[in-house]
Amino acid sequence: AFLPVLPVKLSPSATLPSISVSYRWQGATGRVIEQEVTSVLEGMFSKIRGVKKISSTSSDNSGSIQIEFDKSVDFDAVRFEVASYIRQAYPAFPDMVSYPSMRVNRPDNENRKPLLTYTLNAPASPYYIKKYAEAVVKPLLISIKGISEINVYGSTPMEWVLIYNADKLRSLKINTSIIQTAL
Repeated sequence: AFLPVLPVKLSPSATLPSISVSYRWQGATGRVIEQEVTSVLEGMFSKIRGVKKISSTSSDNSGSIQIEFDKSVDFDAVRFEVASYIRQAYPAFPDMVSYPSMRVNRPDNENRKPLLTYTLNAPASPYYIKKYAEAVVKPLLISIKGISEINVYGSTPMEWVLIYNADKLRSLKINTSIIQTAL
């Protein structure tokens, strides 16, 4: 009786629908990323109905979370819920944490090509333009139904260069290792 309504595919997929969330924090250790970002997001994602498995990796400078769902879930709804949890948690993260990017993996949807590419120009440094794009533009676009992934490219993290007076340091009996330790 059910045979006519069963889906038939040439090569059926054995993988479950999933969402990968990744983020960067330049200069942070894996332990700090786990405590400050990964564990917070995992706790929020575990509340989503239909979650089959959550796994994560926290390493130096970056982290990622993989969430697998039952095949029966409304995938657009859970994608929106994941994006909402990210938007809710992001303001509490330390300033150097990038806005988490989502990557959707639907076994049925193998042809993924970028639909649009935006270029932001402003009278500011690339670092601040990227920070604005991640904090303002990306959350607005990711909440639109049908958008599965948004990537922000084009900037390197802020870098501080310290220049010191070697003679002054010698007179104060301070060496560069003391400065590095203090920073």
